[in-house]
Amino acid sequence: MKHLKRTLILCGVTMITAGVFAGCADRASAKESKAGETQEADGKMRTVQTDKGEVEIPEDPEVIFTDYYLGEFLAVGVKPAVASPYSLSNPFLEDYVEGIREMDVNSAESSLEMIAQEQPDLIVTITEADYEKYSQIAPTVYIQDGKRTDEELFLYIGDLVGKEQEAEEYLEDFRQRAEDTREEIQGIVGDRTVSVVEVWPQQIYTMGSHFARGGSILYDLWGLKAPQKVQEEMVDGDTAYEVVSLEALPEYTGDFILYGVLADTDSAFVEDSQIWNNLEAVKEGRVLPYEQVAFMHRDPITLNGQMDIFLEFFRELEEA
Repeated sequence: MKHLKRTLILCGVTMITAGVFAGCADRASAKESKAGETQEADGKMRTVQTDKGEVEIPEDPEVIFTDYYLGEFLAVGVKPAVASPYSLSNPFLEDYVEGIREMDVNSAESSLEMIAQEQPDLIVTITEADYEKYSQIAPTVYIQDGKRTDEELFLYIGDLVGKEQEAEEYLEDFRQRAEDTREEIQGIVGDRTVSVVEVWPQQIYTMGSHFARGGSILYDLWGLKAPQKVQEEMVDGDTAYEVVSLEALPEYTGDFILYGVLADTDSAFVEDSQIWNNLEAVKEGRVLPYEQVAFMHRDPITLNGQMDIFLEFFRELEEA
């Protein structure tokens, strides 16, 4: 799964020829030297603690590149100059991304060339393997995936760009919205269970509250319950997801099912099966199909969009 996840997170900036890398490094060194002289003179650099130790970054970065954390920046009103196709593919962000250039991922060389040409003054990356390459272009902050909660991550990124207050206010509004609807949703669901199922090529994944797909809203903020195995392992426990067989699916699905399918995947092995069609949630129409490319993200804008979809789904079932 790790290699599949990495493929979705970033299209491979992994190898580079010495000539291209030297060219990027030379341009970046010249830029850093010039920028460093100016910013040090103006006192506009500061030291931040990162998952690679202390790094000096501009107090007010103006040209930002990120290969993953786009929604977190956009939620505090900061628009990176370049972002990865992975981030830009998120439908929940489509109203926010005008003017952001898509990272060239045709090759490792073209990716780094493009980033260097943009002359960023801050790079924020999820990809540890690319940290040294990025660091030769601009001050680089590596953020280890999964080390922080979604809220901690958002506040950390807000701090990187001097938008701590904006991040706090956004989170407060989001928490309040969840709290305002918690009793209503619990009233609709009652003591029934909610589950998340996602189909990949010949594989079925189940998730709880630790692997996006809106699980943190359903289980953490609204306090809904998952089927026993999911609750114990993937909500109360630390397991992010499990791959299950079709035969085991009834043990991992509840009275309501959130159901996603990876793009270009033939899901007939699930949907045409007697096991799937005999599930009570399927027979009673309590299945919410979700767009996998959107629900795999967990930035604040995406979470708000997911909450909209959940509210509509549960309210419609109450009225039915």
